[in-house]
Amino acid sequence: MKAADAALHEVAQNARAAGATAVLAHRAAPGRWTAFTGYAGGALPTLTIETAEAKALLAGLATGRVTLSWKAESQSPYVYSLALPETGEVTGGGRTHRVRDRDLGRTESTYHSMGVAADFIDMAGAYRPIGTAVYFGGIETVAVPGTRTEYHSAGDTAWDQLLSSSFPWGEFMVGEQRTYTKGQQNKATWYDGITGPVAPRDTAGKETLAAERQGDLIGFAPALWGDSGHAAQPGSFGDIGSLVLERGGEVVGESWYPFGVFEVPAEEGRYELTQSIEKIGPPARVWQRSTAVRTTWGFSSKRDAAAYSQGLGILFPRYAVPLDGMKTVAAADGQSIGLGVTGHAGYAPGALKSAELSYSYDGGESWTRAKVSERGGRWSAVVDHAGASGKPVSLKVELTDAKGATVTQTVVRAYDVR
Repeated sequence: MKAADAALHEVAQNARAAGATAVLAHRAAPGRWTAFTGYAGGALPTLTIETAEAKALLAGLATGRVTLSWKAESQSPYVYSLALPETGEVTGGGRTHRVRDRDLGRTESTYHSMGVAADFIDMAGAYRPIGTAVYFGGIETVAVPGTRTEYHSAGDTAWDQLLSSSFPWGEFMVGEQRTYTKGQQNKATWYDGITGPVAPRDTAGKETLAAERQGDLIGFAPALWGDSGHAAQPGSFGDIGSLVLERGGEVVGESWYPFGVFEVPAEEGRYELTQSIEKIGPPARVWQRSTAVRTTWGFSSKRDAAAYSQGLGILFPRYAVPLDGMKTVAAADGQSIGLGVTGHAGYAPGALKSAELSYSYDGGESWTRAKVSERGGRWSAVVDHAGASGKPVSLKVELTDAKGATVTQTVVRAYDVR
């Protein structure tokens, strides 16, 4: 079809709905041009052709059927990130570098989706000891769900990786900076588990401060989304939320953002901090799990004149669910969901003292309480999804640790039943 008839990403969407397997597009102006169906790819493979080629094809179609075929590799199961620094004087002449897999670091990475098979934006960064940082200029993608073998140059160049479900308005999940030795083998998983708020992480992958009190000010700034080993920087227009702080049942502060700083009384009090977050706009198209998360944290606090900064008792729920790459579970009875919590740099959680879990198939209108048990300090809930094939599952948990910190969290559409 002629590309001027509609935006090319819309053409691809409509063609897929009509049963097409690919799109050939042309425009009236002469010369070659590059198709653009979105930063993370379109609904179908799309190829642009010159006007002369299009006229020849259209002429052939006017007299009968035309068969076309082409070959391409849409996603490679390997990726190489190489740094070849010169340590001596750089003079004229060419350079030849022979790279062998055995001399590189190797990572077997598993990528989970957010409920929709898609291409996530994949960016890499390289960091030299002198402080130079190099980000690769191209916008590459990685297919989710899926696996990939990733090679990195060994030596003193540090590497990291950023992954986004939707560019340019979606979040960026950030990996730690690391160097590799020859033959080093690693494993990594991305977007696994139930995605929700977590503590931010530094370049070494360690949890940083998420909530603190300074004098009569309480501040809160978590990472909105996180998986088992990463924390995300929020998207500029795809992630929204709010924050409310209550003391003794009375509101003492509100924010139109999912983070904020509030002034509080000096004396000791019991606080509840409620954060609501959700995905909106174009990023929501490929984000069909954890579509909205509401979390209420309970903790006690008072001014300590001798302490500049006091970490607050914030617990981040963690779930061990038998999810596949599409974040679905089997339609079966007796499935176990492990329950736990993590903290942040200002608070190390105590052992869990109580735990409750409920699940819903109607977005939270009605709930079924699961049987929860504890064994050797490990808590788990048993859910019954028999006969629930095709239904979305929302989760609600209430957790308390030995230090008196509490958290209640509702995750809308945490996963689906397949």
